[in-house]
Amino acid sequence: DTSGSLRNIEIKRNGVIVSTIDMYQYFLKGELPSDIQLRDQDIVIVPVRQNTITVDSAVIRPAIYEFLPGETIKEIISYAGGLKPIASSSIALKRIIPINERFNGEQSIENFYIDYNNSQLMLAQNGDEINVRKIFDSVNQVEIIGQVKSPGFYYFYSGMRLNDLVNLAGGFRDSTFWKSIYQSRGELVR
Repeated sequence: DTSGSLRNIEIKRNGVIVSTIDMYQYFLKGELPSDIQLRDQDIVIVPVRQNTITVDSAVIRPAIYEFLPGETIKEIISYAGGLKPIASSSIALKRIIPINERFNGEQSIENFYIDYNNSQLMLAQNGDEINVRKIFDSVNQVEIIGQVKSPGFYYFYSGMRLNDLVNLAGGFRDSTFWKSIYQSRGELVR
């Protein structure tokens, strides 16, 4: 059930809590809880989930996660598998202002951005929504068309020269191919 805690499962024996289990250690790190052997009359208590946070966009496993008090935004992102290669260092955070901190007529939600490298300084709050931004998709390519062996689009790199592009497209070293080319003129379009 999505309302039950995975971070604070208790084993109660003879009225005393003998163990508390954090299933995230098992699910995310593969670490088994200490060897707990259940006995007749033991009670397994799965309390209500107290703190949830949503992680979305450029992370490996976007989802709703449970967190414990004192955990940071960076730890929550690690629960989500970390950042994808297309992730920006800019993290959007939508935060619900706690009821006791709201004033009449004030908004109950605040939005702001934090840098991923400083996210270990920001504590998670119940109801937070983390959106890891993606880097801007840029088109760095050039196109060569006409009488070349391999016309098409090629990745542009800093310092690229026209001769580099011609060589990528097959070059002019083939003497038979060179005879089929109009050698007097070429056009460069920017």
